[in-house]
Amino acid sequence: MKKTIIGIIIAILAGVLLAKLTFDKYEKVDTKNVISYDDEVYMLKVGSYDSVDEMQRSALDFERYIYIEKEDKVTVYIGIAKTRENMEKIKNVYDDKKVKTTIENVTINNDEFIQNLNEYEKLLDVTEDANSLLIIENQILSCYEDIMVNYE
Repeated sequence: MKKTIIGIIIAILAGVLLAKLTFDKYEKVDTKNVISYDDEVYMLKVGSYDSVDEMQRSALDFERYIYIEKEDKVTVYIGIAKTRENMEKIKNVYDDKKVKTTIENVTINNDEFIQNLNEYEKLLDVTEDANSLLIIENQILSCYEDIMVNYE
């Protein structure tokens, strides 16, 4: 009986030791995303400013906008799209409103936002109405704010 109990204890300890060694090996393995959505997107730039205060005073005309701070400049964007064609549609809407804009390529490395943008892009593809385009763009900008502010 004593030999049986000692054998069971040794078997349990050996099992625990082997399990720990096995799981420790897997914890050291580097994992990578199978799919990476780091992508260039088109953004509709409305201006660059020296400070956030200056930018906020100038951007009051827009219902929704985002800004990116880099290299001591604050750049304001009022549109985001995956394809140049859709960005041209949005640019034309603002051109009709006499708003001077330029299209820029920007790299975004957030998978969640890129996936959402791909879905919004389907709507932009089939939409021609100016008001509908602006509503979709407001949703895209809102999505960008929600995801990227939480991401940073």
